Amino acid sequence: MFILIGMSFLVLTSIGDSYYRDWVYANQISDFGLADYLPSITGTITSIFLLIGLAKDWITKAPESALWITCGCATYECLQPAVGTGVFDLQDFIAVFVTGGIVVFTLNKVNASILRTVKHQA
Repeated sequence: MFILIGMSFLVLTSIGDSYYRDWVYANQISDFGLADYLPSITGTITSIFLLIGLAKDWITKAPESALWITCGCATYECLQPAVGTGVFDLQDFIAVFVTGGIVVFTLNKVNASILRTVKHQA
């Protein structure tokens, strides 16, 4: 399940970075900067779900793993100028933390739901 979500967002990241951004720029559409920070949003989701899926972490460990992966994505955003893959952009940095926070919150809610279900079945 995690890998499927991660792969879906990998495709969305590629589309957003390659096609959507070019289309917005070519048509001079004001999307409030979404074309610029969309890859940070979808890339963070991709990283979280693919890495958790590949590690085969049980769902109860997923929120903590997602938090650390979010920190890794934020570190990458800061290091882009040093490693030559881009420039530091505060909107991207914020997008990573907001997205990661939403994913961590959602995974915590899913955990609570699963634990309630297991408790009622026991």
